[in-house]
Amino acid sequence: MTTRPRVERLGLALIKGTRHTDRDEIELGEHGPVGDRTWCLVDGATRRVLRTVENPSLLQLVARDLGDRLALTTPDGRTTEATTEDAADGIHVADYWGRGARIRLQDTALSAVLSTHLGREVTLARAERGDVVYADPISIVTTGALRRLSEAMTSRGYAVPPALDARFRATVTVDADEDPGPGDRLQLGEAVVEVGEALERCAVIDLDPLTGERNARLLEHVRSPDGRLLFGFGARVVTPGVVRRA
Repeated sequence: MTTRPRVERLGLALIKGTRHTDRDEIELGEHGPVGDRTWCLVDGATRRVLRTVENPSLLQLVARDLGDRLALTTPDGRTTEATTEDAADGIHVADYWGRGARIRLQDTALSAVLSTHLGREVTLARAERGDVVYADPISIVTTGALRRLSEAMTSRGYAVPPALDARFRATVTVDADEDPGPGDRLQLGEAVVEVGEALERCAVIDLDPLTGERNARLLEHVRSPDGRLLFGFGARVVTPGVVRRA
């Protein structure tokens, strides 16, 4: 069965771990949202891909694609625009959650800006599609699940943070009372996606999506009866196409 839910919100992050920015439309290609996590940051000493849960200040950075270059805005409001080019010896395999991510280190002035912000040496890298994506290429949450989470938090005396859906950094937020199940198909604009398994969550959802400050306690409210921390679901692209926010 294929359903066509209303698309409430769209978003992605060009650089893995940086701020998830709202979009009016996104293109879903064979491997997921075009542009999503195309880039990542690699620790100069350990050759590990940086993860948001360990580097929350990444959320303070906003990246934009200008076609022939990238723009990076830091918390002080300054924007640096720079070109990127694969380094001559830039092809490596970096560690990402214990698995190998194929990356190409970049020659770009942005690495210095990023290193200054993080207080450690990092290099901007271009990742192979999907290699720095933890689970399925698309993540989806429903308005119904967000409402139930809000109600559960309120009933237990917890404050519901503003822009609750932004905490989950979903590719797509859809207007639906219930979550679909594995194997269900959703028509999202021109694209069709097939739903996978529920997504396991980490402490990133407790971080403010703009500042990286740990100022919410969502994680303890998404625990399933079997003890897993689940919210939203993954999906893969069946039919590529453009998705627009309603």
